[in-house]
Amino acid sequence: MAAAALAAALTLPSLTNGLGIDDHLYRARVLEGWDAARSARDLFLYADPDRPAQARAAMGSGELSWWAAPRLRWRFFRPLAEVVHHVEFRLGGAGRGGERLMHLHSIAWMALLAALVTLLYRRLLAPSWVAGLAALFYAIDHGHGFTVGWLANRCMLMAAVFAVLCLLAHDRWRRDGWRPGGVLAPVALALALLSSEESIAIAGYLVSYACLLDRGSSRRRVRALAPAALVIAAWYVARGAAGYGSDGTGSYTNPLDHPIAFLEQAVWRVPIYVHSLLGALPADLWEVYFVRRGLTGVMVGAGVVFTLLAVAALARLVRRDRVAAFWALGAALALVPVCAAHPTDRHLFLVGLGGVALVSQLVGAWVERADPARRALLPQAPAVAAAAVAFVVLVRGVLSPIALPIRATIPGDVSRGLDRIEALVPRDEALAQEDVVVVNAPFKYLCNFVSVVRRSKGGPTPRHWWCLGVSPGAVAVRREDAQTLLLRPFAGYLASFEDTNVRARSIPFSPGDTVDLEGLSLTVRSVTSDGRPAVVAARFGVPLERAELRWLVFQDGAYRPFTPPSVGETLLLDPEPFAWGDLLRPPRERR
Repeated sequence: MAAAALAAALTLPSLTNGLGIDDHLYRARVLEGWDAARSARDLFLYADPDRPAQARAAMGSGELSWWAAPRLRWRFFRPLAEVVHHVEFRLGGAGRGGERLMHLHSIAWMALLAALVTLLYRRLLAPSWVAGLAALFYAIDHGHGFTVGWLANRCMLMAAVFAVLCLLAHDRWRRDGWRPGGVLAPVALALALLSSEESIAIAGYLVSYACLLDRGSSRRRVRALAPAALVIAAWYVARGAAGYGSDGTGSYTNPLDHPIAFLEQAVWRVPIYVHSLLGALPADLWEVYFVRRGLTGVMVGAGVVFTLLAVAALARLVRRDRVAAFWALGAALALVPVCAAHPTDRHLFLVGLGGVALVSQLVGAWVERADPARRALLPQAPAVAAAAVAFVVLVRGVLSPIALPIRATIPGDVSRGLDRIEALVPRDEALAQEDVVVVNAPFKYLCNFVSVVRRSKGGPTPRHWWCLGVSPGAVAVRREDAQTLLLRPFAGYLASFEDTNVRARSIPFSPGDTVDLEGLSLTVRSVTSDGRPAVVAARFGVPLERAELRWLVFQDGAYRPFTPPSVGETLLLDPEPFAWGDLLRPPRERR
């Protein structure tokens, strides 16, 4: 199909992306001896409060920051995706050729998704050219780029494929009387849920289908949803009983466990997602630009204005066309679980099904506006209708295919940045007998992920990788006694959004909070007014001058040796500002 070919062709530049951030963690675990069974359980494990020893080991190795929430649960239930990753890393090892095959695998999933979406639109959209236009718009959606280019997000591609297959089978079962669809739909739904939790969004379209497209009686419609409901219930119970889920992280909020927090977040996340889905302002910019500059309100405000305009442009279409109403309600319901995660375009694969269908129907009604019935679907003001269609064509048909290959290669730029940063850490053999202490870094990936990249790529790895803190601003470092450093960041720690992924703002610190690791104990001496660490005491098991401690600080674009001050002495570390984009440039360009 043309849509599948276009999706593959426009994301083909991602073949050279290499391994991204989480990819290195998964490969390190597999190459360190994890078997398929353990990988299927824990490859996507970051923290589990029921395994305190695992959390302490992760803090000692650099996988997890010491400031993580005491009861942090960050463990995804994605066994199908985990098994696929395990097999790939076993077969591909650490070679660049293997990495290219992995990326080709992701591209193939994207092409398959585009093909299935084409079949779905052919069944539900008319005339056929509108279905083709919608398939084209979905295939070249630039919001898909980062997901295709980042191996760790393959789970979303797999989940979307199975979720669309579920909706296709359900439609054939209900509309054509194709009985195998009654079995295939719940099976596909189960496979989707075993690939990624985000596939739960497809339930929104199943409910919308029962409300607006299913022609059976009310009882028959409810009964038709029963198989999917049973699959979802079984998945949710099994997932929770096995200890999977997210709690304590600032990146994900379980709406059933924390309904008030979820509603508060949804209020501002919905307009950001709608603007990204139907407009030209990607949700990814929230994290990499707006939130880092304290401009979240600007992005939310722009999203609110755009949402109101989109509602005005699509209102008559949704009111007067049952299929359009199905897509609108399905997308709205699918957006609900998506709001549990921080804004990023990676979460919009299934929500986008309805958004793309709606704008394609709008374009179709405008092209055939000579027909009074079709013209009645457009905004009453001809100028408004023309402007809305022109906007859709510009964003979806012109800008999106240009941006898609660019966004597909961004993970590659980030991975090359990580490679450069990892190369800055010494590789002498003595490192294996030492504990590396990073006194401060301006950005979290410079702090505690370099050790994971080293484990993935091979080479001398320290016994422990301790990062004492992340602060883009000045930090005062005072030697209290032979074994203790006091760190006082001028703005306090955890000031950036990136630092909250392991500890939500709703879990404040208190003076006296202590984290004991093997050879290191960290105690919060005082906190800021909003509960962030203001002064931290790092007490080591040996005097700070011992040769087994290798001291580093990230300054001037590189890891520099650091000499602890004398007892009673204070040093001032003043790193230069650091942003996401700095990962994409060699260190010499940041000096």
